[in-house]
Amino acid sequence: MNSYTKLLTDLVNANVEIDEEDKAVILLNSLPEEEYVTFTLTLINGRKSLNYNDVSAALVNYEQEGRTDFILQGAQQQRH
Repeated sequence: MNSYTKLLTDLVNANVEIDEEDKAVILLNSLPEEEYVTFTLTLINGRKSLNYNDVSAALVNYEQEGRTDFILQGAQQQRH
């Protein structure tokens, strides 16, 4: 999250406006692929748009509750 926060801070300091979906995409792309590829794929599967607040909340949940729980939860939601 540090590199993401630094990037957003730099953009804000340069007076660049970033919409919520772009923030979400930047956040997902800033994650280390090896560790977060399943998280990213589970999160974006079936979505037409991304919301920064939803992505950041899911990321916090993923980190706090454990990666396996999030992946299983996402798989269950996809079946319904």
